[in-house]
Amino acid sequence: MSTGLPSPAALEMANALREAPRRHRAPHAKSRNGCYTCKQRRVKCDEVRPSCGACSSRGDPCTFPTPATGFPTLSENARTRRKDRRHVRASYFLQPLEFHQSGLSARSALAQHCGTIDLACMSLLTRFLLHTSRTMNLHPKRIMVWQRVIPEIARKREYLMHLLLALAGSHARYEYHVSELADSTSASYQGSDCGVGDFSTDRDLHCIVKHHQKGLEGFREALGQISSRTAEEVFCGSILITAFAFGSLSICDPDPSTEPGSDNGYELPSTGWLHLCRGLVGVVSEHWATLKLGSLRCMLFYEYANDDWRSLDSLVPSPVYPRLAHASRTVSMFAQGASRALTMLHTFATAFSSSPAASPATSSSVSHFTSDSQSDTAGASDTDYSNAIETLEEMYMRILYVLQFTKSGRDRPASRDLQIDLEDAALTSWPQMLSSSFIVSLTSKGQLEAASGFSFTILAHFYLTFVLLEDLWYLNRGARKEIKKIDRLVSRLNNSTLSTLMQWPTAVLGES
Repeated sequence: MSTGLPSPAALEMANALREAPRRHRAPHAKSRNGCYTCKQRRVKCDEVRPSCGACSSRGDPCTFPTPATGFPTLSENARTRRKDRRHVRASYFLQPLEFHQSGLSARSALAQHCGTIDLACMSLLTRFLLHTSRTMNLHPKRIMVWQRVIPEIARKREYLMHLLLALAGSHARYEYHVSELADSTSASYQGSDCGVGDFSTDRDLHCIVKHHQKGLEGFREALGQISSRTAEEVFCGSILITAFAFGSLSICDPDPSTEPGSDNGYELPSTGWLHLCRGLVGVVSEHWATLKLGSLRCMLFYEYANDDWRSLDSLVPSPVYPRLAHASRTVSMFAQGASRALTMLHTFATAFSSSPAASPATSSSVSHFTSDSQSDTAGASDTDYSNAIETLEEMYMRILYVLQFTKSGRDRPASRDLQIDLEDAALTSWPQMLSSSFIVSLTSKGQLEAASGFSFTILAHFYLTFVLLEDLWYLNRGARKEIKKIDRLVSRLNNSTLSTLMQWPTAVLGES
């Protein structure tokens, strides 16, 4: 029967094993720098160069690994060997980074489109990726399109890359002007509305114009050969061109264009950008089936660009807009006067078309501006005014509809949430909704009549929709400038009715 205790013999053997000295392996440093002959014979090499001791005694040829592939020799101490091994590992990881994105080669997209890696191009591309792309839209989905999708499409086509760089340059120039205007103590820019003058700015402007011209050339060629396969690329180009056109309104020209024959170099409102923007409609409508399924689809769909606003009671004298509690002064002023402004425009359009003689005569102090009733009737189009005001009403009512929301739909500050909803009302779509004849009425040929003055007044009311998008650099400031230009032109007509119609837009700007 076993007691579970070790026997005396077992205890004695265990004590003997504990007392016996343990064998220790002699320390040695392992080396892989021996000659090839000793390695093949599996014998230790003393690594004496040029011929080791083993090979010399046998008379065998002795060849060592080249120094480039070898490691530190055994003659060095252990600390030096460890230091050198760390250096080898570090040098391996400090090699140039490899880009594994599909389609990218050793030559970057920037080098392909600029010929060589130009520092100016690199600076513009960096600005677009880090700054401009974040400021082109307010909705997170559209911001992501500007940050990732548009640069990826532009990488494949040289003309798109030129347009992208031109837009980035326009943004940089805008920020330059804003900073100069804010610096009221700068003596070199006193008396200037634009802050243009130094050589570097002119050089940057030349670079922007060059990229834009090259981009437009390629865009025209691509537009002439557009197909379902290239529709998204052309649509991308249209977006970049439209954004540049809007942005150009926010930047003072170094040599402002003036009306031919006008005195004092009076600056006319800009209208050329309207024609550029209208080209976007043709691209979208012709290839709608392709574009609505592509990577730019969220640039086509806006949540509140619909007729939901028709449910509003526009006849309510003092409607309640809950979101005005978090809105700016500009938005509040707009909400309070939008309905009345529309009524006044409708009233003037009716009176203007039915009784040309009702238009007050122009003061003789401005001889080259005339409001002759005969020319007014010949130049005016009743349908154009009516349709333009109806389009304006749709834009205004979309805004008022958004202002009636009671709660924020996003985890963002209430003011930012309101701006995103205003963007989702597609307030930038009105240029495509205007008739061609109305846009033609905005073209002055040396004389500004009351009919053209009324067209410009309606245009000023349209610009207010851009002013409300306060967080978009390429819309807000440019629209403010154009409204001021129109107000100066209308005041020169000495037409009391048109001047009254312009009081509300300028009041929204805080200019009166």
